[in-house]
Amino acid sequence: MKAFHFIVLICLICATLSLPGSSRRGQKTQFASSDDISLLAHGLLQLGQGLKQHMDKTREEMNAVFEQLNVYNSSINSLGNQTRLIESDGKALKEKALKLEIQDEELRKRSMELRNELMKALQDRQSVASKVDSLEGKLERILGNKTGKDKSVDVPLYRSVTEFQNQHVDELLALVKAQQQQIDEQNLQIQLLVNKVSNRGIECREHFKFKEKMKESSNSTHLQNIQKTAISDTDCYQIFKRGERTSGVYSIQPKGSQPFQTYCQMTAESGWTVIQRRFNGSVDFDRLWLDYKTGFGDLCGEFWLGLESFYQIAHQAKYLLRIELEDWKNKTRYIEYTFRLSNKADNYTLQIGQVLTGDLSSAISDCKELPFSTSDRDNDLHTVINCAEQHSGGWWFSACGETNLNGKYFRSRISRRPDRKKGIFWKTWKGNYYSFKSTLLMVRPMRITN
Repeated sequence: MKAFHFIVLICLICATLSLPGSSRRGQKTQFASSDDISLLAHGLLQLGQGLKQHMDKTREEMNAVFEQLNVYNSSINSLGNQTRLIESDGKALKEKALKLEIQDEELRKRSMELRNELMKALQDRQSVASKVDSLEGKLERILGNKTGKDKSVDVPLYRSVTEFQNQHVDELLALVKAQQQQIDEQNLQIQLLVNKVSNRGIECREHFKFKEKMKESSNSTHLQNIQKTAISDTDCYQIFKRGERTSGVYSIQPKGSQPFQTYCQMTAESGWTVIQRRFNGSVDFDRLWLDYKTGFGDLCGEFWLGLESFYQIAHQAKYLLRIELEDWKNKTRYIEYTFRLSNKADNYTLQIGQVLTGDLSSAISDCKELPFSTSDRDNDLHTVINCAEQHSGGWWFSACGETNLNGKYFRSRISRRPDRKKGIFWKTWKGNYYSFKSTLLMVRPMRITN
C-alpha cells in the first residue's frame, strides 16, 4: 500500500514539473529545482525500504508455509504406512477365515459320515438284540431238559457280542460328540475372525477419513489442537460433546490417570463408557482378582474394562450406571442407578443409590456397601459361603443369590443341577436359574449439556 502511495507521489511530481505554466514563465528553465529532486529522492528511498520490508515479510510467510507442508507430508507418510499395515493385516485375517471355513466344511462332512455310521451301528445293535432274544427263546425251548449250567455256556456268548456292539456304538457317540465340539470351536473362531476383519475395515475407513481431513487443511496448529483435544477426553461423553456419533473404540484419559482405550456406546443423547459387555460367550469370565482389576477381553467383542479403570472414570464426578439385559427371545430391559465406587483399598466397594429410570426391577441391594469379590478374594457379605466359587466369576455379591452378570455363558437351558447357579442371572427378572443372552454395563455423567 505504501508503495502505491509513493508511486502516486512521483507521478504528481512529474506532472508538476511538466506543467505548461512553467514553460511560459521562462523557456530557459530546463531542469527541476533542488527541492523537487530531494522530494523525489526521498520518495524513492521510502519506496525501496517499503519494498524491502514487504519482501522480508513474504520470505517469512513462505518459510512458515514450507514448515507446515513438511509437517503435513510427514503425517501423510505415517498415515500411509499405518494404512498399508492395516490392509495387510486385514488380508491375512481374511485368508485365515477362509481356511477355517474350509476346515469347518470338512468337519461337517466328517460329522455327517460319523452320524451315518452311528445310525447304522444303532440299527445293527437293535438287530443283534432282537436276534439274541430270539436265540434265547429257541435255546430255552430246545434245551428245556438241560441244566442251567448247560444253557449258560451258549447264552453268554451272544450277550458278549451284544456288549461288543454296545461298546462300539458308545465309541462312535463319543467321537461324534468330540467332532461336534470341534465344529463349534471352529465356528467361534470364524466369528471372531470375521469381527476382527470388519473392525480392521472400520479402522481403515477412519484412517482414510482422517487423511482426507488432512488434505483439506495443511495448518499444523489445527493438527496440534486435535491431538490436545483427544488427550483431554476424560470419558466417552466428552468425545460425544466434540461431535463423535459413531460407537467404537476410543482413547480416554480420566483426571489423574494414564490414557487407556475403551468402547464408547453413542446414543442420540449422550456417549456412554462401556464397563462390561457380553453377547456370545467368546470370553471366559471365571477369573481371579488381578484380571478383574486390570481388565480382560476384546474391546471389539466381549470384555471387562477393569475395576481400576472403572474407578478412575467414576470418581471424577457423579455418574449414572446403566444395566441392559437381553433374554433368549430377544426381549430387552434396562435400569439406571446413581452409584458410588470406592478405590482398591476398599476392594472397589459399590454402593447403589436411587433408581432413576428403566423397566427392570433392581436386583442389587441398595444402600448397602458391596465389596467386589472373586474366588481368590472372598469379600462378599455371606458369612459362610464364597459366592464367587459357588456362582463363578467376580461380582459385587451380597448374600450370593440376587444377581451375577459375570457368570458362565450358557447357550441352552441349564440341565445339570450344580450349574444352575453359575449362569448370568438377575433374580427379579427370570429368577436365579435363567442365564441371559447378553449384558451391558455402562456409565455417563449425571449432568449432561448439549
